[in-house]
Parts: sequence; structure tokens; C-alpha cells
Amino acid sequence: MAGLFWGGYRIAFYSGMTEIYFLSLLMPQLFNLSNQLLIIISASMTNELTSKVKCVMQCLPHRSSIQDPQRKFKFKKDLSQENSLTLWKVYVMDRSLIITSIGTLLTYGILIGTSGKNV
Repeated sequence: MAGLFWGGYRIAFYSGMTEIYFLSLLMPQLFNLSNQLLIIISASMTNELTSKVKCVMQCLPHRSSIQDPQRKFKFKKDLSQENSLTLWKVYVMDRSLIITSIGTLLTYGILIGTSGKNV
């Protein structure tokens, strides 16, 4: 995210930009953005699928547990654990993180850009 921020800041607030310099800044920006989106989208989809699988496991017929009581114990053990991809166990990664991260970069870029500092 830091590379995405600084590249966006340079593109937005550099006054003497040529077309080649703009393209040389734009390509790493696209790379950084695609990396960030790939990580966030895959993590949020994994968390969504985890909750769906958990619901399916809870809805399995109990008839199979009559045949194999050990399987019922394993299901209860697996369902009691909370498994999700998080950011330092503070925030569970979901779809809204995409918009939140881009909004954060935009907000800090505007704050630093309007402060008049040259970076």
C-alpha cells in the first residue's frame, strides 16, 4: 500500500510531468494495485467460502452420524473453531476492505497534498 500511495502522490502532485515519466509511474501503480486487489479479493472470498462450508456442515443429515459416531465428534470439533483470515487478528478480511483501503489511500493523499509539502 505504501508504494501505491507514493506513486499516486507523485502522479497527482508533480508539476513538470512528461508523458514518458507519467507512464513510468503508472506501470508500477498498476502492478501494486493488482497485487493489493489479488490479496484482498482472494482472502475475502476464502472467508466467505469458509462460512458457507460451515453452514453446509451444520446442515448435514444426522443419519450419517448414527453410522459413525466419530464423524459427529469431528464435525463438532471443526465447527467449534473459528477460522478466518484476518489482519493481525484485529479485522476479518471482507469485501469492504477493498473500498476502505482505496479510500484510506485517497484521504491521506489529499491530506498530504494539501499540506504543501514536497515529497
